[in-house]
Amino acid sequence: MSAKKLGVCIVGSGDMGTKHAERWSKLPEAELVAVVDLIEARAQTLARTHHLESVYMDYRPAVSRPEVDVVSVCVPTGVHPEVAIFAANQGKHVLCEKPIALTMAEVEAMTEAAQRNEIKLGLGLMRRYSSITNDLKAWLAQGELGRPLMYHAVDVREIRPKLEMHDVRANGGPVIDMGVHLFDGWGYIFDSPPVEVYAQGLKLAQTRREFAHIPEIAYDTASIVVRYASGDIGNFLVSWGLPPGVTPPGRPDQIFGPAGLAEVTYGITHQEVRVRRTGSESERVFSSDQDMYQLEINDFARAILEDRSPQTTAADGQRSLQVALAALESIRTGQAVKINRSV
Repeated sequence: MSAKKLGVCIVGSGDMGTKHAERWSKLPEAELVAVVDLIEARAQTLARTHHLESVYMDYRPAVSRPEVDVVSVCVPTGVHPEVAIFAANQGKHVLCEKPIALTMAEVEAMTEAAQRNEIKLGLGLMRRYSSITNDLKAWLAQGELGRPLMYHAVDVREIRPKLEMHDVRANGGPVIDMGVHLFDGWGYIFDSPPVEVYAQGLKLAQTRREFAHIPEIAYDTASIVVRYASGDIGNFLVSWGLPPGVTPPGRPDQIFGPAGLAEVTYGITHQEVRVRRTGSESERVFSSDQDMYQLEINDFARAILEDRSPQTTAADGQRSLQVALAALESIRTGQAVKINRSV
């Protein structure tokens, strides 16, 4: 391996690990050197795709290889802290998929390990890498929709095929797993901290036989309202609890304002913002056909090579997780939860 190339280890060879491996392999300044998965056949499939000779079922010897400079952490959220801290203690840079962790204490431990070992710790909030996110933020700041704003997002689908995504201890359910994208994005485009969260939730799928082996099922359905210091509001309606085969068509996120309606679509390789005002048809104002995952990988590689902070960090992950955990607390207590703005 050329001394100028970053050696990359992919921990977790499922869908997300495959996405990371494909993007890392496109960078001339990087080279895949190891893949890991508890399911050997899955690791072997990814290794064959990228012409690697050996696979690992234990991340420790793979991460410890001297050729490895960067670790992409693509395992279930509950294991993120363990893998990321081990990698940091080996002096490896860490790009961790979102959500960063399931507890605030775990995020603090990951951050401490990264700082102590002087490595980069980046977070895979890929929507922040699309050009439309910055364009939308600036456009809203100019008053194009007026203020205050309400950002409304819906994610309704059948139970997830990866059953661990419904496990409180593995992935935390959609309030955490999907919610962090929105909680991060809202704070960013509103340019304002959250101050209060109110939520209600259900466990629609808790009696399904598929989940009999899971000790505690996460809330799979929720309505979450987040109020920001700016007066803007984020509203998220989510359900991952519908029966198999019952997933309605997706629809764009919507931003309501005194001057009109914006619709926001985030696809992996196509993102756009359309606006409708009084008496007008829907008009596209921003769009991008760039791959958000590729932009995320590119930025993390450049952050290492240029010795700068990646675009999304553990601090971003901690802030978005704080809102998700407040939403879960609100569901449990039936009360609105104030947000500690010092985080």
